[in-house]
Amino acid sequence: MSVKNLYFVLFISVFSGVLSAQNIKQDINEIRNQFKWVNSQKDFQKTYFENDEFTDQIPSEGCQLDVFYKDTNIYKIIQMDAVSNAVFTTEYYMKNNKLIFVFRKEESFIFPVENDSITKLKTNYEERVYYKDKKIIRHLEKGFTLLNENMDYQKQFEEYKPLIITKIKYEKQYNLFQGTWSNDEDNTDWFIITGLIKQQYKEADPVANYRIWFDGRYLWFHNTENQEEGDSKYEILELNEKKLEMQDRLSGEVLFYSKGL
Repeated sequence: MSVKNLYFVLFISVFSGVLSAQNIKQDINEIRNQFKWVNSQKDFQKTYFENDEFTDQIPSEGCQLDVFYKDTNIYKIIQMDAVSNAVFTTEYYMKNNKLIFVFRKEESFIFPVENDSITKLKTNYEERVYYKDKKIIRHLEKGFTLLNENMDYQKQFEEYKPLIITKIKYEKQYNLFQGTWSNDEDNTDWFIITGLIKQQYKEADPVANYRIWFDGRYLWFHNTENQEEGDSKYEILELNEKKLEMQDRLSGEVLFYSKGL
């Protein structure tokens, strides 16, 4: 390679690096503007999920997911996980229903001593993750985390989305699913749906717990205690205040249920 060509290659490399840095800076500024806008809004609607409604890994003191949205657009999610001596808070920020930023902090309890009656929190760790097109463009950490592995927030958000959509986009169907349903052809088969949790009863078998979500056509079941079972889906053929007709997409069997026992 001639000296002239070498200089040209070096120039292109440096120029590309400068452009890339400028693009990242612009992307981060846009994310920060969205962050400020979201936190300034006063008219978001809110829904929430508790414990196994959204996760199989429930911490010792429980967990909750608060979702802020408008129409069917999700703008912010706050996840709280509590253990005996600490609280973990993870905030997800979205634009056009795509994850753009995550802020996470870990706080430990400082219990009162002597005349002090107030329990305080001490921040031990903070994490900021910026995203563009599902890829991390900046990752900042401060302090020391108690976790032994890095969190995949993009994957986590994608797992939460169908649960959230069930409640905010398919609210009518979600409400109709609630309650006790008994099999019209087998009186030993019945289940109760409360929120996104289905408790399945059948003869003398132990109660099986499932997390459900609905995508507009299929009702999905996820066994929260036996993940090896795999998710199952049923096509909803009829749903109203009294009747539920659905087809197991694996076996083809059509099941008929009536509301109540």
